[in-house]
Amino acid sequence: MMSYWYLQPLGESYLLVGILVFVLVALLAIRPQFQGLTTKRHWALTGIRLGIIFLLALTLLRPTWVRTVKETQASLLVLLFDTSRSMTVPDAGDGRSRWDAQKQAIKRLEPQLAGLGDNIEVVAYQFDQEAKRVDFSDGHIPFPSQPDGRFTDIGSSLATVMQQNIGKKIAGVLLLSDGAQRVYSPQVEMQQAARDLARLETPLHTIPFGKSIDPTQSRDISVDTLADHYTVFVKNELTVKTSIRVQGMANLPVPVQLILEDAKGQKTIIETKDASTSNVQETVDVSFQFAPQTSGQYKLSVVVPAQEGELVTKNNTLSAYLNVLDGGLKILYLEGRTVDRPEQMGIRRVVASSADMELDFRWIDRRRRDAWPIDLTEDIQKEKYDVYIIGDLDSTALTAGTLEAIAKEVEDGKGMLMLGGFNSFGAGGYQTTILQNVLPIEMSRFDRQDLGAEIRTDMHVAGPLEIVASRNHFLSSLGTDTDGSPALSVVPSLKGANKIVGPKPRAMVVLESQNDDPLLVAGEYGLGRTLAFLADSTWQWRFAGKEAIHKRFWRQIILWLAKKDGLETRDVWVQLGQRRFVPGAPIRFSAGANSQSGEPLRNVTFETTLISPDGTRSPLRTLPGENVIEGSFDAAEVTGDYTIEVTASQDGTPVGTGQGRFFVFDQDLELADPSARPSQLAALSAITQEFGGRTWTPEELPQLLDQIKNSPPETEIEVQTKWTWPESTRDSWINLILIVGLLGWEWYLRKRWSMV
Repeated sequence: MMSYWYLQPLGESYLLVGILVFVLVALLAIRPQFQGLTTKRHWALTGIRLGIIFLLALTLLRPTWVRTVKETQASLLVLLFDTSRSMTVPDAGDGRSRWDAQKQAIKRLEPQLAGLGDNIEVVAYQFDQEAKRVDFSDGHIPFPSQPDGRFTDIGSSLATVMQQNIGKKIAGVLLLSDGAQRVYSPQVEMQQAARDLARLETPLHTIPFGKSIDPTQSRDISVDTLADHYTVFVKNELTVKTSIRVQGMANLPVPVQLILEDAKGQKTIIETKDASTSNVQETVDVSFQFAPQTSGQYKLSVVVPAQEGELVTKNNTLSAYLNVLDGGLKILYLEGRTVDRPEQMGIRRVVASSADMELDFRWIDRRRRDAWPIDLTEDIQKEKYDVYIIGDLDSTALTAGTLEAIAKEVEDGKGMLMLGGFNSFGAGGYQTTILQNVLPIEMSRFDRQDLGAEIRTDMHVAGPLEIVASRNHFLSSLGTDTDGSPALSVVPSLKGANKIVGPKPRAMVVLESQNDDPLLVAGEYGLGRTLAFLADSTWQWRFAGKEAIHKRFWRQIILWLAKKDGLETRDVWVQLGQRRFVPGAPIRFSAGANSQSGEPLRNVTFETTLISPDGTRSPLRTLPGENVIEGSFDAAEVTGDYTIEVTASQDGTPVGTGQGRFFVFDQDLELADPSARPSQLAALSAITQEFGGRTWTPEELPQLLDQIKNSPPETEIEVQTKWTWPESTRDSWINLILIVGLLGWEWYLRKRWSMV
């Protein structure tokens, strides 16, 4: 035993305490003169006051006594046993499962575990994705009826055990398992957990169960990858890519099916391909192509029929959702300036972000004029576009037949837009083509801009040009900015525009400049609609932070040309980050309602419902966002198809209903590859080999326990105790009573001696 004293003065300053004590002692010399006070009584009062000063000095100096003694502490023996599903595999000998073999091995050990002595305490844990302590107070371990853990996380389970027993000496950790780590994202890697044990000089003893399966002796097919959601327009070709892991089927046929399931549950095999390989184990990429013929929501499944000799078949199927859009707008965009022209890049961005639009962009390079004119007649007749956009493209770039085909399409009901540019409209020579009849403007017969020549300013209106709505029209109804200001009042001015003679008699000017120059002219040709947008610098809006207005403007132009400008049409949408979840996984979604132009609707209330595979409906809680709602919940344990249904209403009027489908599937990691990993357990115990860790067979466990009992770890530890006056509650009261008692005694004597 070792002990010593030290002081902890007030404010860590001996000088401060010394000054206070000196002042108190000095006050003893200042006293009133009392007649008849004997020397004996004088020294009695002085002694009492010195006693009080002494107690106050001790209180200020806080004397501390430290004592260090050695005590014996019991060490822990930790037993972890595996309760994951892979322990059900019957490969432990004599037809027994790994689980039965593990239980039998532990039950044989129970008498030895209970008789290890007072210096060794046994704690038992079961583990799968996490470790859970089980009762061992009566010498018996309560086992679950069956191992049902969906994941195995050895590293995190070891870390949990160490965390719960921090500060205690661990005699050893017995880890019983098949050694296979099967979890999506382990919190602690196995090797790191073993290194932490080695740092604490704790041996890890591993006891493996099950056999390491040779790929040449076992067969297993699994569908490993598949996107969880596809969107495609009717009759457009869809490519479905997947990867198939083939094991133990070298040079044998492996059929892979793509199956389409409609809303009524009817299944159709779209195509069957072969994923055979000459290798014992290989991942084979398979690709399917098909064009859906009808719109709707479908389920796509990649399926490998169960093969003879497969132990596990749950991993032979993987599914995804397919949304086939009806009436998706097809747009042909012909551009002649440069492929990186800012205006066309902005328009293409708008179309790319619109699920109901599909763009076919053709760059007709003016540097290759030797190949002009280009004939697109066959493409136009074949593709059946809804809207045609002609950018800064000279009329000589296209054959007369191509221009006539475009005019015929517009006459039959399609839409056409020409954009401003150096070689657009009259500057591009279109007044001499059939498009002079299609466009809603009059062009001067004297206008013509030669390719590559200096720009003729007489054919252009110089900017800046502020945009003014000349009439209330679908194309000019762009709503407001985020601060409530009219959209057209906050966008940057245009850099310039093409000059025209004027609109045709039956055309209308929708947008104009502050000087009454036409900017957007609308008209009709036959059954179709036409637009002339005489500028080409709306791309500036995006860089000025007005991207929402830019998108709204161009969507409304395309929708108007395609005759889809019904302002009362609404779209309620539900968005999921993914569509395929394992049970218990977090699911997050958002929902909202847009007008046909893509603008979010305001003052909308939403009712959100979750529809389970059996048709059960349950409400979902959501939180309001900016013109949207957001929600989250955990995926149910029941597998199958689920639907999030959102019903919207605006000012009491129904807007519509949107749905977002997802499915919960049992991707059984535990049984996808049932092979045991004894070598992995051996590698973990080898990390603690310096401190006695190693791999043992179940039959060697009694020998291991005898070794631990006969050679227990050093459990004598140094314990330090500290006593400070007057730190404890008891000492504080004693100190107070002594000071008050001395003060009271002094007062009593002074009163008795007639001093007060």
